Amino acid sequence: MATIYKPRILAPSFLERGTAQTSELEVWSGASKVAVASGTYTLYDSALASVESGAVTVVSNVATYPWTPDAGQALGKGYLEEWALATASVTLPVFRVPAVVCRRRPWAPLTNQDILCRQPKLTDYPTGETSWDPQIEDAWAVICGRVINQAHIHPDEVLNVWQFRELCMLLTLSHIYELRTTYVTGDAAEAAEDFRQRFEREWERGEFDADTDRDGLIENTVQGERGQHPRNQGRVW
Repeated sequence: MATIYKPRILAPSFLERGTAQTSELEVWSGASKVAVASGTYTLYDSALASVESGAVTVVSNVATYPWTPDAGQALGKGYLEEWALATASVTLPVFRVPAVVCRRRPWAPLTNQDILCRQPKLTDYPTGETSWDPQIEDAWAVICGRVINQAHIHPDEVLNVWQFRELCMLLTLSHIYELRTTYVTGDAAEAAEDFRQRFEREWERGEFDADTDRDGLIENTVQGERGQHPRNQGRVW
């Protein structure tokens, strides 16, 4: 059977215009990270014209590409990162990741310390872990997908970013307690379901101040599943 290679893609890449940053891509096969040895990174715009291209730098088997998006680069979605990578002996499939050029990259507004302030006893991390950062990262990826697919905006367009905090808190706690069902006894499953339901309720009443043309000003306020499409005021979804 042929080896299956999978890129680790949590959300679109958010490329902060005019700011030095590092794009990166992990490749996995089963439970093992693939030892990437070389490759090329290319960023295409919405017309599939190459915006940036160069050889990757490999750090701890992860393909990385440090660069600074041009300060005059057009803001918005429609960009595409292409990773053409190889191991020491195998040319990997070409992986593509949707990308957004933004004014400011959105980050999960939640830390491990925030989790412990809410739930001080959650210090029994899974084996090999020293924080709940993987669960925070996973929850943030889910929320980014929700914002894109259900609110029809991108997270970088949301100006009142504090709205994400409680959403991220509740979904992270749900993920934590789901995980805890595998290594602790008690009511972890019930707690996971309770936090998930609270997350859903918080999502439905959340309101996001949206900068839909990325000029730094609020153009619209968008709600969760019951809001209006920010680019089509006649459509209620």
